[in-house]
Amino acid sequence: AVVSTQSTGEQMKEEAFYSMEGLGRLNPEKLDFYVDYLKFQVEHGFYDGDANLNILKLYQFSPDLITRSSIDNVHLVLAKALMQLPNSDYVFCRAQLSQEMIDDNLTKKIDDVATLLETCQFPEFWNVIQEEKIFEMTGFMEAARRFICHVVQLTYKNIEEEFLMQLLGPMADKDEFMEILAQNNWDHNGDSVFVGHKEEMVEQKEIIEKMPIEVVQPILAIR
Repeated sequence: AVVSTQSTGEQMKEEAFYSMEGLGRLNPEKLDFYVDYLKFQVEHGFYDGDANLNILKLYQFSPDLITRSSIDNVHLVLAKALMQLPNSDYVFCRAQLSQEMIDDNLTKKIDDVATLLETCQFPEFWNVIQEEKIFEMTGFMEAARRFICHVVQLTYKNIEEEFLMQLLGPMADKDEFMEILAQNNWDHNGDSVFVGHKEEMVEQKEIIEKMPIEVVQPILAIR
């Protein structure tokens, strides 16, 4: 079944790729295919940013295609795009929306969640996503954790274990926490976790570079 799902995903990705060549990109007759492909991605954890962005472009350039269910597709596209942080997929997708779509209540909620992630308010992020079913999407929590780990590694060398657990959100047990550490090659040291790069643990050696005097003389320009 896994092989079949993967094969179907690859076939749909290929069809989407050829459908978006040249003027075919904005062919309204392909909208139903793109929407089916989007729902397949949501269900099976695939991602095709170009195809999803194209749904929003079709709504933008062919407003007559918009139906009552269109906003549901918009929400799915935005949620999938948000899962790609720190990449800028979400910004690109949001830029295609009409004011009416932006003013939709769930769109605003997704926007709020995006802001919480982008401004590193991670404990509040975990609280807010409990309120909406869309954030139960396959892979959403894992994608958020990957982004949080990315930010943590950029920000800290050592971090308190309890604080890190708050940032990473609700987990089934300590084993899940330890698994995340292992996936990121982080070292657990008592009550703290080393999240820096391993080479930072190695004592740096002084490097002396020798330059030929002919190279140095013009720079010094002694007169």
